[in-house]
Amino acid sequence: MNTILKNSIKELLGYTYFNLYKKYINNIGNKTLIYHAFGTKLKHDTYGISMDINRFKSHMIYVKDNYHIHDLTKPFAGNSISITIDDGYKDTLDAVDILQNLKIPFTLFITSDFIDKDSFLSTNDVRDISLLKYSNIGSHGKSHSKLGFLDHVQQRRELIESKTFIESIIKSKVRSIAFPHGSYNSTTLSCLKELGYNLAATSKKGFNARNTDRYSLYRSEIINSDNTKQLKKKIEGYYDFY
Repeated sequence: MNTILKNSIKELLGYTYFNLYKKYINNIGNKTLIYHAFGTKLKHDTYGISMDINRFKSHMIYVKDNYHIHDLTKPFAGNSISITIDDGYKDTLDAVDILQNLKIPFTLFITSDFIDKDSFLSTNDVRDISLLKYSNIGSHGKSHSKLGFLDHVQQRRELIESKTFIESIIKSKVRSIAFPHGSYNSTTLSCLKELGYNLAATSKKGFNARNTDRYSLYRSEIINSDNTKQLKKKIEGYYDFY
């Protein structure tokens, strides 16, 4: 099936889902957005997770002008948008500059084994970001492994070592995590609670409300082909059906 046909079907299903069902639900809640890289050419990126930095800036200006922006680490209240960035690529620094200038709070989820590697943030970068007014730093695992496929011992190692290593850099507690690849299970959740995490973000689409499980928060991925119109649709839940 070619790309044009796939996109046409997706738009038709999205229109049907949103107009015949979703918009009649009282969508009071938080929509959390996921970004990854900002211009870095990624060998594995066939989807478009590396976003042109100017497009990201246009997204943030649109969000700033049209929505209440919420610090993900605080309790939800009413309609809002939260910004998250995963992995910790070096070009995250460009996105951070934009977020700081626009006074937009954000959470950066870092894979600790990637720190100081080529194309990724350095130890000093992570420390500097952690000191900024609008930043929060969380874990994205130690090695970016799919936690749900690991045994109990392996999961604990991923969660403990990433947490303690990042804490040694930022000199502050790490309380949040975004699951690498969106993968987790009941063992993951038990380990998180035992180890002092109080927030976990998934890659499941949906709205977060005051009563949403803080260990299974919904997020929607934003990609480079998303113009402002597509961004608005994702924020409104247009594509939450798949």
